[in-house]
Amino acid sequence: MTDKAPLFSLLFIYLIAFITPIVASLVPILRIPTAVLEIFCGILIGKSGLQIISQPDWMHAITQISLLYLMFLAGLEIRLTKGRSSQRSLWLISLISFITVFALSLVASHLLLFMHKTTQPMFTTIILSTTSLGVIIPVLREQQLIDQPLGQTLLMSALLADLVTVALSSFILQSPQVRQENPFVPIIAVTFLGTVIYLLGRFVLPSLAKRTQSLRSSEIGVRGALAIMAMCGATAIFFHAEVILGGFIGGLVCSSLAGSKHPMVREKLETIGYGYFLPFFFITVGIQLDMTHVSFGDVLSNLPLYLFFAILVKVGSALAFKPVFSWRDTMASGALLSTRFTLVLAVTMIAQQMRIISSTEAGTFMAMAMITVLIGPLMFTFIAKKNPRAKNT
Repeated sequence: MTDKAPLFSLLFIYLIAFITPIVASLVPILRIPTAVLEIFCGILIGKSGLQIISQPDWMHAITQISLLYLMFLAGLEIRLTKGRSSQRSLWLISLISFITVFALSLVASHLLLFMHKTTQPMFTTIILSTTSLGVIIPVLREQQLIDQPLGQTLLMSALLADLVTVALSSFILQSPQVRQENPFVPIIAVTFLGTVIYLLGRFVLPSLAKRTQSLRSSEIGVRGALAIMAMCGATAIFFHAEVILGGFIGGLVCSSLAGSKHPMVREKLETIGYGYFLPFFFITVGIQLDMTHVSFGDVLSNLPLYLFFAILVKVGSALAFKPVFSWRDTMASGALLSTRFTLVLAVTMIAQQMRIISSTEAGTFMAMAMITVLIGPLMFTFIAKKNPRAKNT
């Protein structure tokens, strides 16, 4: 019976992974992300629900690998463009916007601390400052804005939010021993490794491409990318840090090396992630989520305030867009940038396991993330459709 247990668990997990996108497509007007449904299904069959699936050691190991791949895909989505004079003002706007959102988030988190709604203001600041790049990109593509100045500014703003909040999260989620001895060593080590790999890749890939065409279209590129991800993740673990920074740096390196020259490699990496690792991660997050100690009354009472601040800080930071874009574009940008999901789920799960935050706080953060990922794109789409200049800005 024990030998059959892993297959039994995998059966449930991948039946859910197969069914949830079908269910989401049946109600397109609601625009429910598949990941949200996967988390709810995980809660239903996990320790907080029917307890059909427990949490064996092998599941924890694959969840960690899935978390690594999740952050790898987040880094892979970032496409750094060479600085052009026409983009300098957009980068400046994005930088001002992020500085503003971080300052506003810091104020909001201390207000929540004053009202006894949080115990970790710095962690709350990071949660409020982050933005889900993986949600923003498809929305901008759908609205045909991704190559327009507004879309590029939104991407740059989300990029800065991802880069800084991932680095800060990896710092906060270090063990107390590491934080006391060498808190910056893991971040420096992983960043240095990523830089070295990038420089070597720039030197080696052109000569390798001349000798074999398979780099562009098949398994060599995929294997190389997975090796880079594993090296960065292993380096983070070696220095007693969480894998989120390693995965993110690995994805960023691969994205920078690939550029737009290897779309098939990128497509295969995304297929592996979205087909196998991401469903496993979101479903097992729900399975592992212990809601037995959650005060649902506190979550429900805290949630409106958290949502208010989550939207307010982003709309406030989007005022940096106003000198260049219209008021509608500015408000729409604030709504879309308020979307949070993958990083919030990842760091919240780790923080709860490390007992940095309580289960009630974790429940509040996750509920806030799932609601913003629902309403943020809807608000942006509604405002963009009302704006006749949205696609020509």
